[in-house]
Amino acid sequence: MLLEIILIILGFCFLVKGAELLVGASASIAKKFNLSEMLIGLTIVAIGTSLPEIFITITSSIDGHADLVIGNAIGSCICNFLFVIGLTSLIGTVKLDKRIVKSHLPISIFAMILILVFGNIGEGIINRWEGSVLLLCALIYIVYTIYEEKKIKDKKLDKEIIKEVEEIEMKSKSISHIIFYIILGLLGLKFGSDFVVENSIIIASNLGWSESFIGATIVALGTALPEIVTGIISARRDETDLLLGNITGSNIINLFLLIGLGAVINPLFFNKEFNTSLSILILITVILQLIGVFIKESKLNKSIGAFFILGYILYISRVL
Repeated sequence: MLLEIILIILGFCFLVKGAELLVGASASIAKKFNLSEMLIGLTIVAIGTSLPEIFITITSSIDGHADLVIGNAIGSCICNFLFVIGLTSLIGTVKLDKRIVKSHLPISIFAMILILVFGNIGEGIINRWEGSVLLLCALIYIVYTIYEEKKIKDKKLDKEIIKEVEEIEMKSKSISHIIFYIILGLLGLKFGSDFVVENSIIIASNLGWSESFIGATIVALGTALPEIVTGIISARRDETDLLLGNITGSNIINLFLLIGLGAVINPLFFNKEFNTSLSILILITVILQLIGVFIKESKLNKSIGAFFILGYILYISRVL
């Protein structure tokens, strides 16, 4: 089993590096066509952070591992809200942007309820038609986010996005070099997702664990590593203004895009265990929204962070 663990770790390295190469190359091509940094940041870079999850979803769906697809999508969201925000709150103070509280958190609750409905009607299968609806919702959300950001006059936010694009952009590279990096990035994502999925299934089989547990823990934590690192760095720098927005947006994309894409590739059987996980996720989101509405200055302190971390430990214990 040591070999499988090593291959999973190697797979996550391939996924992270593949996504980095693909996003950097895509941003460079977009800049060559004179697209704005804001637009690149809100589309290519935003979707790029979900590339590891997307490729794991594609691989899992093709191989017929529905529990891994849904478990990863829901597990990643719970990991983001409880573990990432909790850990960041222990290190520093997480600020809750009112815009996120008023619009994006309610959208994430809508996404959870929609998946609950699709998963429990009929034969308990999220079919291709329902998957298409979820993909359409993902597209609408991305367009809405772009429209919303264009209306905002927050110069700090503009500078943050531009800075992020400049950091990942491959400068002074020819088109042929950029295309080479795109191919390299895609290969990294492909082999990385294969390593993670195949060896996670082997470990689950050997230990008698369910695929949903593997998806909600090992795979979810692995794919959440960029968010975890970003959260720690932003807390140390006292720059947590965008953290909740980035995490909420990532969660919405995870639910709409990952489950929708998985269902379109191969209809997903909805394990009834996911009803509890989604209910927990809805409860967490409602708590965050209530904090944003009623707590003074809308900040998450160390006490709330410790509460969230404890909640994540209890969640892992439950799914095991």
